[in-house]
Amino acid sequence: MAAKQDSMDRFSRRAFLRRCALAGTGWAVGGASLSRLFSAEAAGASEEAWSFFIIADTHYLARRDSPETIETESLELNDRLIETLNELPGRNLPESIGGGRVETPRGVIHLGDVVDTGDKFGGVNERMTDTEWQHYVERYGLTGKEGKLRYPVYEIHGNHDSPRQHNAPIQGIIERNPNRPGVTNLSDNGLHYSWDWGDIHFVALGNVVGPNDDDRPIGRYESFQSLPFLISDLEKHVGNSGRPVVLLQHSDLHRYAVPCDTSQEAGSHEMCCEGMERIAWCSSGCDRPTGILRTEWSACDVAAYFNVIRSYNIAAIFHGHLHSRRTDRWDGLRMDAEAGIPVFGSNNSGAGGANRAFFYCRVSGERLEIREYHSIGERGWDEEQAQVAWTPQVWSLPLGAKA
Repeated sequence: MAAKQDSMDRFSRRAFLRRCALAGTGWAVGGASLSRLFSAEAAGASEEAWSFFIIADTHYLARRDSPETIETESLELNDRLIETLNELPGRNLPESIGGGRVETPRGVIHLGDVVDTGDKFGGVNERMTDTEWQHYVERYGLTGKEGKLRYPVYEIHGNHDSPRQHNAPIQGIIERNPNRPGVTNLSDNGLHYSWDWGDIHFVALGNVVGPNDDDRPIGRYESFQSLPFLISDLEKHVGNSGRPVVLLQHSDLHRYAVPCDTSQEAGSHEMCCEGMERIAWCSSGCDRPTGILRTEWSACDVAAYFNVIRSYNIAAIFHGHLHSRRTDRWDGLRMDAEAGIPVFGSNNSGAGGANRAFFYCRVSGERLEIREYHSIGERGWDEEQAQVAWTPQVWSLPLGAKA
């Protein structure tokens, strides 16, 4: 217990603020630009090359008037997405983004908001959530053999899956995690996990990362102890090796990578206000005890998160939630830093709207190449009724050991 407390104290928010004041927060990850056009030289064929897909925000939706029935449009959209993921390997890539062929992926990473109704509690909402989760499991499977998807899937939970409580998606992920191909580490609560593909260490952290062990206010979304898991996982599985790490979360950093307000202390881990059991967030009209924020993610927890990972070779952080693609570098506070950790926000892949996308990631030598495949049109991923094509850009990131 003492060792765990020492570990948490070493990465406390106060320590983060002190270190930033002394040393600054900038950290360069190689010299490659995140948004440069890809060069054919870096895309040469490699026997050691391998790949994976990243999707986000499928938002399976059940009918409120018939909660045991999934909405037809939601079901068909996700079926077309799965069909696209299955059929894309083997197809030629445009020469403008390096040419070659799409390789069969090692798996599909899902960045959360698997279902749509998990953030609402009680009665019909819970029945809808159960239906939505059941259809996700049936369609996506787990190892590439149980459902329609031909590859293993590695999902995390988002705010629409469950902001604070255990429900079908949270319990389902916990039950699925021990059987995911290649998983090497599980959190004590079974919700967070990590695995290795090649030399890269992947860590699945869920909706938000936290909490840190002090009295700063917490955000309205439950972290399910993802920060303590991250600390112990990196110490055990990465240590001083300098090996590249990819972090997976649902919520974005863009709104919460701001200075931590150190004037607020004596935070409470109680529910926000009466009625929290029935709704997923605090009503703007209810009083709240000190320590509970109406923001999704505490800026102090975000600061503690950065302080934990800043000394490691973080190749990239991937998130969903925004339903739009973002590419940034994060230096601890700014998301538009010239040097820092590469952060990629994935567009929604299977929710409503007219603009959807997912990432195709390829590892070749000591570089991670990221391409985006998009669908524009109300009938997503329908090649006859929507514009389905590659985004004319590639992001290329170094994977070499951090000095």
